[in-house]
Amino acid sequence: MTGEPDTSGLTDGADRNEAARQGKSALRDAMREMLRDLVPQEAAAMSAAVCRRVSAMECFVAAQTVLVYMPIPGEVDVCPLALRSFQAGKSVCVPRMDWKSRRMHAVEIRGFDDQFEQQRHGVREPIGGAPLPVGEIDLVIVPGLAFDPEGNRVGRGAGFYDRFLSDPGLRRAGRVTVVGVGFDFQVVDRVPTEPHDAKVEAVATDRRLISVWASRNSARG
Repeated sequence: MTGEPDTSGLTDGADRNEAARQGKSALRDAMREMLRDLVPQEAAAMSAAVCRRVSAMECFVAAQTVLVYMPIPGEVDVCPLALRSFQAGKSVCVPRMDWKSRRMHAVEIRGFDDQFEQQRHGVREPIGGAPLPVGEIDLVIVPGLAFDPEGNRVGRGAGFYDRFLSDPGLRRAGRVTVVGVGFDFQVVDRVPTEPHDAKVEAVATDRRLISVWASRNSARG
């Protein structure tokens, strides 16, 4: 008995987090390389298939307010989902980033004729508009570099979506659904995770829909 505090648990946790960070970095590099090899026509066709799959989901049909994103090269083009939402009378919002605080806000847009500006990494953001209260959002469409069948996600590393999805106000009303979208090759067996990582509840690709909540419920029962 030395009287020294036992820090082995802290060390083990730090080692696991470091291993996860390294695993994420390697996974990002691998996915970026695969995405660079994707020809535009193929990406457009697969994006259209993803959008058709999401638009058939009950959570999309029932949603009144949908948060999508303005795609950059290498991401699923979800603009058709926004157009379907406008046509169905839904409210559509897109992210506006606060790069100093590394937080994102959902800003409602009325159409693609609204004014946008290109920010860091080529991300287009709305110039005007006030942030929408997160509790009013029914459906969040989330991009990612990789997903797994358990709903784990690897983004581009800035943490915007992890912070946004962890906002208690987003789930306070108990109605929001979070759907990750990607090309089918972006679904891997296991994504390295850290404690702060936020999960999605479904993953829609050009080939399948992975209902994460269904698999969790069956695992419990």
